[in-house]
Amino acid sequence: MTLIGKIFTILIFIMSLLFLGFSINVYQTHVDLQLAATKAESTTQSLKTQIGVLETEKTTVEDSLKREQVARAYALAALETQVTAIESDLAQKEDIVKSTEARANDLADALRIAEETKSQLTTEVAQLRKDINDSQLRTDTFFAQILTLNDEVNHLNSLKAQAIERESQLRNQVGRLASVVRRNGLDEFSDTADKPPALDGRVIAVRSDLLQISLGQDDGLRIGHHLDVYRGAVYLGRVKIRETQPSSAVCEIIPKFLKGQIRKDDNVVTNLN
Repeated sequence: MTLIGKIFTILIFIMSLLFLGFSINVYQTHVDLQLAATKAESTTQSLKTQIGVLETEKTTVEDSLKREQVARAYALAALETQVTAIESDLAQKEDIVKSTEARANDLADALRIAEETKSQLTTEVAQLRKDINDSQLRTDTFFAQILTLNDEVNHLNSLKAQAIERESQLRNQVGRLASVVRRNGLDEFSDTADKPPALDGRVIAVRSDLLQISLGQDDGLRIGHHLDVYRGAVYLGRVKIRETQPSSAVCEIIPKFLKGQIRKDDNVVTNLN
């Protein structure tokens, strides 16, 4: 049911109540004249005495009826005014309904546009999340590479520090070796292949013109090196390395330098002179 129908239903209900009230009032003021006439015929005398009273009552009823009609006219005018006001209010409400419907249509369009925008934004957000995940993966990979490179840099720095320390040691060693070379009258172009290092050993075995000494390849002796043999303060001769082993060597006695018989436990040196 529309709003207008509801309003008219309410108006009809109100007017029905009003007419019901009017009917009750009229019924209460109604006089049964036929019964009065019958009584008047049977009791003419009583009726004549009551005519004055009836006329008075008639006048009262007519006045009451007139007042009731005036009141009803006022009530109808008020109802008409209310109906006019209700119709005006209804027109305003219809305008409001129309504007609300227009607003609802606008909101529906806005909602549709918002849903389309939401769908687009959802797609963009999904793409952005994918891009963020890819960027995070690349960042993690790059960070792992950075950590690896940092470890390598730290390792290289450690190697560099070791190299610097080793360089310092080698510089000191080279300085000491240079001092030794200068003291021995050598330079970087001197041939030292035939010169054995400074060693002091002993004869551990003698056989004919060969002897075995306690110095060997680990001590720096090479085939062809010369050594001198002595016993106490007596020089016995010079020998030449023929064969080397890690801890011993076989030497050949050089006849032209032989000054005495070489025996076991005689001393052998490389720098007697």
